Amino acid sequence: MTDAFALDRGLTLTADAMGVSHTAGSVTLANPGGALDSILTTRINDHLPVRISTTAKQWDGVRRIWCDPPGSSLRPVIAGLGKSWRPDRTSVEIDLLDATYWLDGTMPVSVYGGTGRLDGDSNVAGKSMPRMRGSVCNVTPVLIDSVNYVYQISDGPASVSMLYEGGYPGGITFAGTVADIYADSPAPGTYTVQSGTAGTWLRLGTKPVYGITVDAVGTFRSGAAPANVLDILRQMLLEDLVMPAEYIDAGWPATSSLAPWAGGWYWDGSDSVTGQQAATTLLSGLCITLVPTRTGTLLPILLTAPDPSEIPVAELNADLITDISAATLDSSLDPPTWRWRIGWQHNFTVQATGSGLHPQAPADRQAIVAVADRTAVWWSAQIKSHWRVPNDPALITTALACQADAALVAQRHGALWGTQRRLWAVAVPQDLAWGIELGSVVGITAPAAGLTGRQLARVVSEQIRATDQFVTFQILV
Repeated sequence: MTDAFALDRGLTLTADAMGVSHTAGSVTLANPGGALDSILTTRINDHLPVRISTTAKQWDGVRRIWCDPPGSSLRPVIAGLGKSWRPDRTSVEIDLLDATYWLDGTMPVSVYGGTGRLDGDSNVAGKSMPRMRGSVCNVTPVLIDSVNYVYQISDGPASVSMLYEGGYPGGITFAGTVADIYADSPAPGTYTVQSGTAGTWLRLGTKPVYGITVDAVGTFRSGAAPANVLDILRQMLLEDLVMPAEYIDAGWPATSSLAPWAGGWYWDGSDSVTGQQAATTLLSGLCITLVPTRTGTLLPILLTAPDPSEIPVAELNADLITDISAATLDSSLDPPTWRWRIGWQHNFTVQATGSGLHPQAPADRQAIVAVADRTAVWWSAQIKSHWRVPNDPALITTALACQADAALVAQRHGALWGTQRRLWAVAVPQDLAWGIELGSVVGITAPAAGLTGRQLARVVSEQIRATDQFVTFQILV
């Protein structure tokens, strides 16, 4: 390297962008005599793995020289990907990307050819097939054959919990599952379902008068059927995005106890979906952030108020802190928030009262389909009365299916942001910093307002400059 590398990593702290992390950095390699020219001109070097490690040289008392230590003593600083190499006359600069940049890729999905039957008619030619993962409410399936009234629900296996015509559940009844949906036409007033690894379709026996929607549960082509939102995301990254399994951290099992909350989402195929978009959609509002670890894996962490009984990964005090200064929280979180509204059972097809609803649609169903989200609320009258202009974030749409889970999430947001929080930039020696990850809880005692007594804090960003002997963390107290 000709220049010391620089790296900035952090969690996005805003009321409307929870669940996001970012990394920016670069490293410059020497290219004396064109040693790297062949690699630059003959190979595709975009998003190649990059790993930076650190250690201390060892003194050889016999030879009286400093020696490089064995590779086993190296400690990871960052592992991720290198963006396209940019050559200069005698050097090459590489932008450093963390493991979350695997999520930039678009999830592959089948496209309708428009040749008829399950390949769709000319109305859907060139459009992507819908994708359903987990339990969803009131989705509009894609009409792929307007002559035979055939709709597609998902590009993988799915089960229909209930079919509605204009919000009415009793007008068109289930007539069974079939191997070939085109073999026989269903009887009038009924529908049949064909489901398998290639997708799920339903066929109506008669032309509907009102719009068709379904409540359904989608699974994966492999047969995996996770019910919880975080587990669905993990399987999507592996199976739908085809991300290498080694980039999933060992601390993220197939069934995670971090967020045992059922839910799901539906993508209708109208737009392409990247892994980042899928992760943001599924983690929206859940107090969970997908962070890149120093070893180059992805790990979900809870962004919540530290538990008083939690054991911190490090204790920071005046003996270790080389510098401390105040940082600024986003204006959507400072002043504190007095209310959090967390959506649940997202309604994918809003149907207001009127000509679009069946006259026999029950009142409770009309109430559900009239709004995009049902809401769980946390609020504090004390915050609202004590602060002149407290923050009041907009309703956050989530992938959650249950009210109790949404209520728990709202309470966690309230516990974290329903009080005055401070952001501090704290510089500590590099040797100590390499053992601290984003999201880690640390103890801090420092000569600053509110820190003279020991506090628990969460690490939300870091700034590394290789020429410095310290790393600057931003911690949320």
